[in-house]
Amino acid sequence: MTERRLSPSKDPASKDPSSEDLASEAFAPKDLQRPPSTKDAAGLDVTQVAARRGGVDAAARDRGRPTDAGSLPERQISLESVLADILERQEAGQRVVAQDEIERFPQWAEPLKSFFRNDRWLRAPSDSHLESESEGPTSLAGEMIDDYQLLREIARGGMGVVYEAVQLSLRRTVAVKLIGEGVLANDELRIRFRMEAEAAANLSHPNILPIHAIGCWRGLDYFVMPLVDGPSLQSAVGQRGHALQQADLSPSDNVAAIRQAIEWVRDIARGLAHAHRRGIIHRDLKPENVLLADGEPKVVDFGLAKWHRDEPQLTREGQVMGTPHYMSPEQARGWTDITAASDIYSLGGILFALLVGRSPHQGDSLAEVLASVLDTEPPSLRLLWPGGMPRIAELNELEAILSRAMAGDRQARYRTADDLADDLDCCLRGDSPRAAPDRLLDRVGRELRRDHHQAAFRNWGRALRRIGVIVFLAHVVMFSITWSRAPALQGTSIAAASPLAWWGYFLPRLAMLIGIAAVIQRARDGVWFPQVSAERPVWSIWLGYLATLTLVNAFWWAGVLDHAEVMMLACVMSGFAFFAMAGHVWGGSAIIGGGFFVAATACVVWPGLSALFLGTMWLAAMWILAKRY
Repeated sequence: MTERRLSPSKDPASKDPSSEDLASEAFAPKDLQRPPSTKDAAGLDVTQVAARRGGVDAAARDRGRPTDAGSLPERQISLESVLADILERQEAGQRVVAQDEIERFPQWAEPLKSFFRNDRWLRAPSDSHLESESEGPTSLAGEMIDDYQLLREIARGGMGVVYEAVQLSLRRTVAVKLIGEGVLANDELRIRFRMEAEAAANLSHPNILPIHAIGCWRGLDYFVMPLVDGPSLQSAVGQRGHALQQADLSPSDNVAAIRQAIEWVRDIARGLAHAHRRGIIHRDLKPENVLLADGEPKVVDFGLAKWHRDEPQLTREGQVMGTPHYMSPEQARGWTDITAASDIYSLGGILFALLVGRSPHQGDSLAEVLASVLDTEPPSLRLLWPGGMPRIAELNELEAILSRAMAGDRQARYRTADDLADDLDCCLRGDSPRAAPDRLLDRVGRELRRDHHQAAFRNWGRALRRIGVIVFLAHVVMFSITWSRAPALQGTSIAAASPLAWWGYFLPRLAMLIGIAAVIQRARDGVWFPQVSAERPVWSIWLGYLATLTLVNAFWWAGVLDHAEVMMLACVMSGFAFFAMAGHVWGGSAIIGGGFFVAATACVVWPGLSALFLGTMWLAAMWILAKRY
């Protein structure tokens, strides 16, 4: 870049206030992890930066500051003059490299970093001549970084850029990873990058790629690793998926591929167990982060690793860390207390992908993938194997191993990665793994414990109790009136159009519905329609229940049914509604539904007590749900 001399401020002791304002207001450091808001950290609308493009340099000239200052020291150059020169060159289409400007004017390093960050977001898409200058290291191939000659770019990710390089002093080929944002990297990214290097450097295991050295070159953090010429496991997943889709595998080839997948995941599990014993959790295990060196898997990319010495601010509650297709449910929920069980879940996902040729969780959008992680059981080989799972002995054992490794409840997973590796060894030897196939009772129990949307109904407990009391009291009133007015009929043969039906059924039920409406009105602050996806199926179920009950009452009015049959059918419909709730909300609702079916049977045996059976069952159902929510 051609060296240019800029004008200094006239008097260091009497700074121009507009220059100081520009430094303090427009260019305060900001968080790089999200697009900036319309205002920066000091409260100034950053769009004003763009508006000043045509005016800053002119303002500087108006104050008698030419853009060429001759031989005056650069450390005396004002920030306003520096920015005016940068803007002028950008508008002229010249290359402006952030790193060079920051090195030229180290006294303005932080304001310049903030300027280039804002410039990145404000830049028009057509400004292609600026695209590579402020984003960090787009391509440093050919550069000398300390003792390393960079040859070519190998890979690029969110955390950094990896180059093939030659270490001149030892004459060996290595891989050099540089921090992704370059000199513009914020403190959090630098800490994570440094921790990735330190975490891997503290591990010595044949299945974890080691770190040779850590350094900093011209403000760019980097670390050095052995160069792995082999592909990642993702290529093996892609090849497996293609082979299964083409159905061109012989039985012997299929068995060989399955055993190879088991061996790879077993070795990865041994390496992770080593990391876990040293307090390091990877948190981003996926096929792309496992390289094959002469057929041996090597775990890489500890950029999201959680260490026992992790900085508290690096992981915040609700922050989703990892790759959605392979992350554990607790990661998808944004929990901060991530344990080794999350890596074990991801290991199961890698094993599934190597067997079936696709990731365990898929979807057309990120939201759909996360919903799959949160809402589904461990993926089934039997159901998802292309063309149907073949009859291979190892697959029956692997189905049980996957169910345990990828259990939704982390307490139900393998206790350690070594335990998973031991079971995979058993599978290779033909022995039975400790993860026995699920029995029917185990699966039923798991379904009853499942609750898809507990958080969505967390504050409904008091309202549910009140609804239960209202329904119970209404049915007690129905029973009391019908028995006091017509004890001989025992509430079984009451005509719908009779005064007894009006006083002993319709009016108490109307009062019950009004009371329920009042409770819901208060609990939801007047909002009647569902607001989140978890509420929509619940609304549909109970609106369908009310519509069906209305039709049943119409049949009673028409003389098709008698009063006891109406009560019996109300029990049956309530039971059906709670069974439907079990599939959408809490699995334990199925037990409540079974209770209503028992109540319906009691209505047939003792029709005169049907109102009490129905009311009592509703009271019990609402109190059970209230205890949970």
